[in-house]
Amino acid sequence: MYTDLILVYLHALIFVPYTIQQDGARFMPVFDTSTINLTVIQGRTAYLNCTVDYRGEYKVAWLNPENKVLTNVEKRIIDDTRVALPRNSLNDWTLYIREIQHYDEGVYSCSINTDPVQTKKVYLKVLVPARIIDHGTSHDMEEEEGKTVQLICNATGIPTPTVQWFRHIPKTSYEKATKEGKAVVEPGEILLIHNISRYCGGTYECIAFNGVDKADSHQIEVEVIFRPEIELPNRRFSQYLYKETILQCIVRANPIQFLEWQRNGIPIENSMKYRVALNDDYYEIYTKILDLNIHSIQKEDYGNYTCVASNSLGKDKETMLLYEAVELTKPPPSTTKLIPTTKRNKDFPSYEVFENKKRPEKQKNGQSTRGNYRPRSFGLKVFSAAEHILFCFILLRFCAL
Repeated sequence: MYTDLILVYLHALIFVPYTIQQDGARFMPVFDTSTINLTVIQGRTAYLNCTVDYRGEYKVAWLNPENKVLTNVEKRIIDDTRVALPRNSLNDWTLYIREIQHYDEGVYSCSINTDPVQTKKVYLKVLVPARIIDHGTSHDMEEEEGKTVQLICNATGIPTPTVQWFRHIPKTSYEKATKEGKAVVEPGEILLIHNISRYCGGTYECIAFNGVDKADSHQIEVEVIFRPEIELPNRRFSQYLYKETILQCIVRANPIQFLEWQRNGIPIENSMKYRVALNDDYYEIYTKILDLNIHSIQKEDYGNYTCVASNSLGKDKETMLLYEAVELTKPPPSTTKLIPTTKRNKDFPSYEVFENKKRPEKQKNGQSTRGNYRPRSFGLKVFSAAEHILFCFILLRFCAL
């Protein structure tokens, strides 16, 4: 009994599907008609799934969004070699589209010519990574200080990308070894810089991103030019004869096309007497330091020295006076002396101050013979001769009592 049941099961498993496939008029194919939403990134391969069981003699065809036939059964009808129907199994009718492009987007149909026709729809959406197009995008530029600068970053992509601007902060020569910083500015495809200054120059970078694949970026070098500005650390400078000195001139300009020291309108060149050296300012951009080294200064070297700088935007000059240094003399020592005067007692002496070397002579009555000279005392009162006599008289009377 069990043997008979096993034979019936095997017959149904092996011969029934074959019979269904051979007799399409009697049996309908098993076909999943549910809709599929498929999203693919541009440039990759799209796999449009379609599965048909027990197809029999019925034909399967793929149609594109314009209802043009792409494949009929296993044959590709169109000339687009990107389209393929590899058929990895008997019931697999998956359509391959390699290097998918945005124009391939739309509704694709997998149909079987049954009555009525059965169709499975695949909604294909193609995402396009953000890209910055060269046409319409700004490139390296040079602009004068004080003008308005417009930077454009023409970005495309699906969905529409967001454009963010960054500014690479310029570093001075002293800071080149440090990590380069970035300052975030307002987002958008157009960046306006009003009244641009020399400190706004540098590299600007726009980055476009829409969440699809990697972001795209573009850098724009903005060079701000301005007329020369000269600063003298000292407008007057002194030095001794036969000594060596260095005069400094600080110049800020972009570009620096002409720079020199002059004496009486004549340019100073390197010689045994003079040495001119141009150095970078390690702490400030667009700044140079022009040094003038003068050896063994002579009388004729004293006078005015002029620093001159110019470029296509203008000219500037400043003059410095070099004069002879004079050694200062010390004032004479003071001749003031303190001479002790009459003592009130042995413990507290009194002093008088005389500006002359000798003590002034006095008459018998205690007055000076040199006009109305009145001595000064420090701390203690000075008694006259009459006051001393009166004091002694009172003291004797007190002792007699």
